Amino acid sequence: MSLNPQHIALLRQLVAESADHSIKTSTDFIFLSGEIQGRLKETVSTSTLKRIWGYVDGYASVRTVTLDVLARFTGFPDWETFVTDYCETESVQSSHKVMAKSLHSNELAIYDKVEICWNPNRRLMLCYKGNNLFEVTESENAKLKVGDSFLCERFTLNEPLYVEHILDDGNKELFVMGNKGGLTKVSRI
Repeated sequence: MSLNPQHIALLRQLVAESADHSIKTSTDFIFLSGEIQGRLKETVSTSTLKRIWGYVDGYASVRTVTLDVLARFTGFPDWETFVTDYCETESVQSSHKVMAKSLHSNELAIYDKVEICWNPNRRLMLCYKGNNLFEVTESENAKLKVGDSFLCERFTLNEPLYVEHILDDGNKELFVMGNKGGLTKVSRI
């Protein structure tokens, strides 16, 4: 399943439309959490919502099950269906094209190295393992540590990087790097 900034932005937009409420202030996140609880009988904390919306500084780590809840709130059965049935339609994609320097995983050979940086003073050196899988080989000031793995199809300069972080138990969580200002460096080494 592809995770990218456009899909997250579209989800945020549809959630706000579904709630019939602008999501901009701290009070709005409390309102939205209550709407989700009332409509779906499921809980998404205000702090999680703030991370997804980029309202708070720092790292954003969101489990796919949370994205499933938000997708259900907008009328889709789950996150994957939201991506395939809504985000990947030609009309939606064409209106949300990113026009920045990008490095795609399908351009890499196995064991190629990629360096990414973002503010404040975060840096990862990655080793490409094939099939969109990257392993962290060096980590400076980042939450992901050496040995961590994640799935990623594309690194785009000046855009946040949304990846599926693979947890020790084999589950995945959405992880965001460069939430404020995007990646400041993307280099194939």
